[in-house]
Amino acid sequence: MSVDRLAELSRTTQNPPTQGGRYEMRPLLSTPSNPNSMEAYLAEISHIQDSIRTINSNVQNIQTHQSGMLQTADAAELHRSRSAVEDLTTDTQRIMTHVKQKIKEIEPNSRSTDLMVRKNQFASVTKSFMEAIERHRSVAVEFQRAESRQMERQIKIANPNATPESIEQAIAQAEEGRPAVFAQQLMQSMNNEQRRYDAQETFDAVQERHNDIRRLAKSVQELSDLFQEMQYLLENQAQVLSQIEVSSEQVVQDLEKGDRHLTGAITSAKATRKKKWICFGIFMLILIIIVIILCVKLIPANQPTTH
Repeated sequence: MSVDRLAELSRTTQNPPTQGGRYEMRPLLSTPSNPNSMEAYLAEISHIQDSIRTINSNVQNIQTHQSGMLQTADAAELHRSRSAVEDLTTDTQRIMTHVKQKIKEIEPNSRSTDLMVRKNQFASVTKSFMEAIERHRSVAVEFQRAESRQMERQIKIANPNATPESIEQAIAQAEEGRPAVFAQQLMQSMNNEQRRYDAQETFDAVQERHNDIRRLAKSVQELSDLFQEMQYLLENQAQVLSQIEVSSEQVVQDLEKGDRHLTGAITSAKATRKKKWICFGIFMLILIIIVIILCVKLIPANQPTTH
């Protein structure tokens, strides 16, 4: 039954995504009757691994759409790519929250059976999740930098008089999640002729870039926090398991020491019994000698004298 169930779980990972580029969260298939069994534990591990693969696939699609956003000048295409990125990011965050909860649920403890197997599986899947988080964060940081460069170029086009300090301040406001007040002030400083032709369109593009950068900054911070949380969980788990191993080794050493003491006690008891038998033998030998001596002395004395 376990082979069929794991095969079915593997087949479900090959289902295509639903419309809009979203991936449905696949519920864990029916687990064995004993939720604490190794079979159930490995089924949970397999489910988490499938979710991590979905995260990596989503991140790859996010990167593809972001690359398209940087290369296209068509507003409609830009809007479609931005919507796809937002949908994929939301879906990825949902899966990451699910995986984080699952990893916490399978964390081994001292009462776990097959502790070493669980420890290795837990460490492996947690590291895989951390790698997925870091890849997602790196993609977000890379796109954030590219968006900042795009925003800088658009501000320079719309307002050639903007100073580097002013542009840096506008980008910093976006990265800090603050409203695009400074960018708006830069646009308003242009003359009427510029505004009449393309200022509004450029300003809208800058606003969109600003919002993108703000969302990316928030996403990067959340991913960094999640990575640190998983790192702490992994390090804490390693420390706990190390303490368990030390305690186990101490127990083994105590048992071996006790066994040596017991062996010594048994040997000592045998030696004591042997000495007792030797003493008893000596005592009996002395007693026999005394009896013989008495018999030798008493028997002639009791014989009648002959005349």
